[in-house]
Amino acid sequence: MPDTLKFLTAFSLSVLLTACGGGSSSSNSNDETTETETSTDSGDNSGSDDSDNGDDDSDEETGGYTFNPSNPLASLIVGTQEYASGTLTLEDTDSNSPTFQASSVAGSYGDFTLYESGNWEYQLNTNSQNLNDGDSVEDTISFQLTDGSTLSVVFSIQTIEATESSIVFIFMNFSDASVEDDLSVTQIANMAFNDTDSLDNAYHENSLGQLKFSRHLSNDTSLDQYCYGEDNDESTSIDCFTYNIADSQNGGVLSIDDAESRSGSEYNDSGYTWRDRATSWIESNYLDSNNQPVELNDWRHRVYIFPEAAASAGLVGTGVASVGGRWSMIIADSDQLIMGHEIGHNIGLSHAGNDDNNDGDTNDSGESEYGSDGSLMGNAWQSRLFGSGHRDYMGWYDSFPGYTETIEAVAGSTTSIEFQAIELTAGELSSDLPQLLKAESIGSRNGENYYYIEYHVEHDTLNPRPHHENAVTVHYLSGTSNNNVTANQVATLSTTGDSFTDSSAGITIEFLSTDNSTNSATVSVTYDE
Repeated sequence: MPDTLKFLTAFSLSVLLTACGGGSSSSNSNDETTETETSTDSGDNSGSDDSDNGDDDSDEETGGYTFNPSNPLASLIVGTQEYASGTLTLEDTDSNSPTFQASSVAGSYGDFTLYESGNWEYQLNTNSQNLNDGDSVEDTISFQLTDGSTLSVVFSIQTIEATESSIVFIFMNFSDASVEDDLSVTQIANMAFNDTDSLDNAYHENSLGQLKFSRHLSNDTSLDQYCYGEDNDESTSIDCFTYNIADSQNGGVLSIDDAESRSGSEYNDSGYTWRDRATSWIESNYLDSNNQPVELNDWRHRVYIFPEAAASAGLVGTGVASVGGRWSMIIADSDQLIMGHEIGHNIGLSHAGNDDNNDGDTNDSGESEYGSDGSLMGNAWQSRLFGSGHRDYMGWYDSFPGYTETIEAVAGSTTSIEFQAIELTAGELSSDLPQLLKAESIGSRNGENYYYIEYHVEHDTLNPRPHHENAVTVHYLSGTSNNNVTANQVATLSTTGDSFTDSSAGITIEFLSTDNSTNSATVSVTYDE
């Protein structure tokens, strides 16, 4: 991936599965024990012979039943989706058939609770923590009915290794303006790790549990890089270094006033020279846990933070980062937006723009390459959301194929589909509905082959403001061929009945309804004859 740059300058700055196994008409054809049928003669046949007396006993109550649960009954993910619940059903029963009885069973990886009603719960136990990353196992749970017969259900347990990205903050101070004039170490720790909508939580939930940040590269608390906002309070700690920008002309520490008054590349290159000097100075003056010179590249992300006064003086921009690289430069701002946006470039994403006329160009009048107001890669204050296009590009849905639905272009067809809000996290999604909804759009006005359709709800982590609440938005993804991946918004369907049409692709997307109980919406996708 090319190490290109992206600038952020003028900003307006468990799934709780309801796996209804009982009564399901579907079963896993590879599992010969999925369906159980029993028949019990409840009459007393002692002393009788086996001859056919000609009586029609087709209405006799046999006490039989059919047990046909889904297989697996639920799929759980260690560390992300550790609880499931639902209802089991016995079918083809009569008054003599057994029923469920309350019981609790300790499985190999979880604890199963069954109620007389057939309702069940399953919670992963500590044994699941011993699984190796990447493992996929099954837990078979056996239980008895009221007649003593034994049935069983199967749970699938998976582990998805969350990539932990280390991050270090480098405070770039002037003699008359320091980062901590604007943000304390504690505030940065809160923004990065502790707040409900922290970067750690936002990245973890956007990635469906596959990406998070590590607070420290090393657990050696004696290292100078181990910074505390409050003494010995781990929750206020981060990895950080402080660099006082040297005055190369007069010695000492450079002031904002002097930097403003001077000419030359050092004072007009948006902070690159100071970034490079800080890197060299840190790597020459600090030791790592192996008593070797610190290498800043050992951190996946290094964030150079300048005081706000430096941006006000025009010495640095609001934010700049290397796409696919390891560094970013930002100003000390009290919202996670700038930092989260620039780190988004580091992981390989470009901007989220608005393309109101859907012509494939986000530089038309009134449009902007980062103009989407519901995305962390746009310009949405307090948005923590990566849209479905960017998530798809990152491959975060690859481990969750059931959450993706693609509608193929079929001339003269109309497809209505219910899908879940894009803000719902892995622990909140239902296994019954997709979240990533793509509609084929070959020949579209914007030149891309798919529209991404999103439904939005308020969410403490991913949409705390909120943006586009109870609305449907339509986007397309561009730049996948050159790794300059922009997710552009073309329409906002604010109320039911609103629609978006691309006559070039012969497609119309209409917002039909919402369901607050499932945080879902239903849209129709129609293709012209």
